[in-house]
Amino acid sequence: MKIGKLVHLFIPKIFAYCEKHDSKELNRLMDLDYSKSTFHLSSYPFCSPSPKILKEQSIRYWADEFDVLNKTVRVCSQWTIAHKEYFVQYLLEKGIATQTELQNEFLSSEEYVAKQKQQALRKNSRFKNSAIGNAQNLFIRNILSHLGNENFTKNDWEETKQFFFNSCAYCGSSDSLEIEHAIPINKKNMGEHRLGNLVPSCKSCNKRKASKDFRDFLGENEGRIQKIELYMKSRGYASLETNEQVAELLEMAYREVADVAARYITIINRVLEK
Repeated sequence: MKIGKLVHLFIPKIFAYCEKHDSKELNRLMDLDYSKSTFHLSSYPFCSPSPKILKEQSIRYWADEFDVLNKTVRVCSQWTIAHKEYFVQYLLEKGIATQTELQNEFLSSEEYVAKQKQQALRKNSRFKNSAIGNAQNLFIRNILSHLGNENFTKNDWEETKQFFFNSCAYCGSSDSLEIEHAIPINKKNMGEHRLGNLVPSCKSCNKRKASKDFRDFLGENEGRIQKIELYMKSRGYASLETNEQVAELLEMAYREVADVAARYITIINRVLEK
């Protein structure tokens, strides 16, 4: 289950916990430092009073409003896969969910079937053999790299570097700048190969960032996070991170690669057995 769906599912239960068991927890959930230490949310608290959310910050919160302890609040929407383990730990520690409930939510029947198929493929695993996951990840990367009809040139990339003063978007170094995807191109983060998602990075930052989202990599460096977000906005880049329909389609595509591989392995093995 996507982290956004998981959070949405347990929001009512979290607020019910505040009302029934710990009224002070609501104030803690509205505190940025508490949200950082509990969920590792870097820039926004778990929830904020709806009337106090600034217009420019509104996109960082889901539109749903919840009435809790005489306050109307909205919940932060800036969740990534990196936050999942902290969110789950919170639910377990507060007794809001049990391990069994979470396991049932994480693993749908379709996911269970896909997992069983992958395990069947691994039974014939061999040293130095390429895992099916590599093919699945490349397939998803190919899809995300070709969405839309945007075109850009080397001159556009030069303008991007100038936007960041011909320096690394993450540390400010001007040495050996490379093209880096601020939001990684994978099934979890759903970044795209569009100009608005390309930033200059030095080799060191590029290597250390790896498959992290730029916000997770930069942590509390709010200045550089805002600079990248401003750049994305200037290029009209709209992130797919919270698009659950696209996420479901990518999940289908991911599973189909394993299904096709399993089918042909079975067919060819039968041919060889004759």
